[in-house]
Formats: sequence, structure tokens, C-alpha cells
Amino acid sequence: MSNITNQSGYFLFSLDTELGWGFYDLDQLRYQIFSPDGSKQREAIERLLDIFDEFGITATWAVTGHLFYEKCEECEICPILDWEGKYRSFEEIYKTQEPLWYGADIIDNLISRATLQDIAFHGYTHQLFDEQTMDEDAAKTEVREWLRVSSRRGILPSTVIFPRNVIGHMKVFEESGFICYRGREVQPMLYRIKFLGKLFKHLDHIFSFSIPHVYDLNGISVNGMVNLYSSQDFFGFNRNVEMVLDSINLDNVRFNRIIKTVKKAANEKKIVHITAHPWEFKTDKDLDKLRYLLGYVVEDISAGRLQSIGMTELAKKVISKDIINTKGSKTRNQVSKVPFRLDN
Repeated sequence: MSNITNQSGYFLFSLDTELGWGFYDLDQLRYQIFSPDGSKQREAIERLLDIFDEFGITATWAVTGHLFYEKCEECEICPILDWEGKYRSFEEIYKTQEPLWYGADIIDNLISRATLQDIAFHGYTHQLFDEQTMDEDAAKTEVREWLRVSSRRGILPSTVIFPRNVIGHMKVFEESGFICYRGREVQPMLYRIKFLGKLFKHLDHIFSFSIPHVYDLNGISVNGMVNLYSSQDFFGFNRNVEMVLDSINLDNVRFNRIIKTVKKAANEKKIVHITAHPWEFKTDKDLDKLRYLLGYVVEDISAGRLQSIGMTELAKKVISKDIINTKGSKTRNQVSKVPFRLDN
């Protein structure tokens, strides 16, 4: 394994984009979080894209496959049929065009932006790739149907972001041409202490006792695919406490911890990876927090210390520099066979 001497650090921002699919099996939470037609969440996506264009940021949008449809097409292969009588969401999805479940307009928005956005696989139906509950055939169906519907828009993804971060069936993804995935966030050991762990986490986010993990390109762990794991969830904080901070105009205080991480990645030429869901951006202050963070990111980008990049392109850089040269890993020639493009 050879080393790479990169000229800057890298800023990754990935968004799990799923509308109602993220809560297909959680009716009560779905009705609490989402507007019936998904209009508020669509507005959040629009405003996020505006901000990314404003700052020149490339984000990786992990899209659930059914959002590529405008309405139910009663496909010959339909995993949703198994939900009849099991999940209430079946009645909202099958043979309908309910906008909480269909998002061709969202795809249009993603691929029409001035700043190139990266689109990743996030399940066809958002079912978990838990090898204890999903067999290999079901996993193959999820992947095959996602690729079928995305290819109609000229989108051939190379990145996997697993629903609810349940990682499984890696062989299926490797065989389908995927080259990278988002691994789980690495959290401080103190966060895991029973009872006191949550308290420490809240205090840490406010007072920055520690900073989220950044990692070197040469130290990326590989399990057949490049693991670009998360550094921190943008909203990985108690929402009620955050609303109190917002009410007393301390809305940016907890972001000092993330900013320190961005600076560390820039100064040490490492990777920082922030994650979120579009629906979590509920208020103007939430979006202002993103602007606040990106202001520091752009400062380092302008100074040549940092690059904004999608997960797919960063994984290709890793592979093309021969950082990864282990049995079962993708080679440069293999990568060229699964190009990722968003052609307008």
C-alpha cells in the first residue's frame, strides 16, 4: 500500500434524503415529523441547495430509490407488496402518487444545480441491510431496482449510504460496482458510559472537551470498498436543549466543536465528514448554523487548505492513487467501468 501526499484536507457533507421512506415502519413519528405532502421538507432541500450553490459546496445526497418516481408504476418487481397488512405506509404508497413518497422533482433539483452534487444509493425502499433479517436475494433486488430506476436519469452511483447506518451485504454492492460507503461515526469512549455518557456528550458539544474524529487518506479502512466514515452528525445533539440555546441566541455555540474539526482537517490535510437529514433543517436558525459552519469551510478552501468534494470522487482519488491495493479491492480499471455523472 503506497502513501499519498495530498495538498489539502477534504470536507465531506452527506445527507440522507428519503422523505417518508425513512419512517416507513414508524407511523407516529412520520406523522409528527413530516408535512403530509412533504412540502416543508422539499423547501428545506431547496434552501440547502441554494446554500451549497452560494458557498460552492458539493454534498453527497443519499437518495432512496423510490424518490425517482413521480407516482407508483405498479412495477413487476415490487418489494412494497410485502408490506400490505404489515405497515400502514403501504396504503399511502401503492397505486398512489402521494408526494411524501415520490420525488422526481427532487431529483430534477439535484441534477440542475450550478454546483455539482453527488448522488448515492440509500436503499430502494429504505429497508435495512441487516443480514439477520434481509436475505441476499432481497438485497440484490434493492440494488438492482435502484440502479434500474436511477439509470433512467443517467445516474450510475458508486457510493452506498446504508439506511439507518446498518451495514451489510457488502459482497452484493462490490459485485454491483460500488466503490465506497459511509461507515459509522467514531465517538469518544466516554459517550458510551451508561447514564453519564449522554450528559458528557451534551456538555462536550457545548464546551468542546474533544473534537470529532478526522482521518488520513492513508489510514482509511477497507472492506472491499473504501470506508469514508462519518466524523459527526450535524444534529447529533438533544433537540430540546438546542431549542433552548436558540432561544437565548446561543445557537452557534455547539458548532465551535465542529469548526475545530474542520480546522484540524485543513491543517493536517485530513478528512472531515459531517452528516445530516434534510428534514432536520426545520427553522431559519438551523440553516443559519449551516451558513456559519460553511463560512469557516470556505475560508480554508480559499486558502487552499481544504477541498469540498463528494464521497464518490474522493473514493476515486483514493483508488487512483493506488492507496488501496489489497485482494478484493477495486482497481483503477474497475472504477472506470462504473463512472458517476450527473448529466443535465
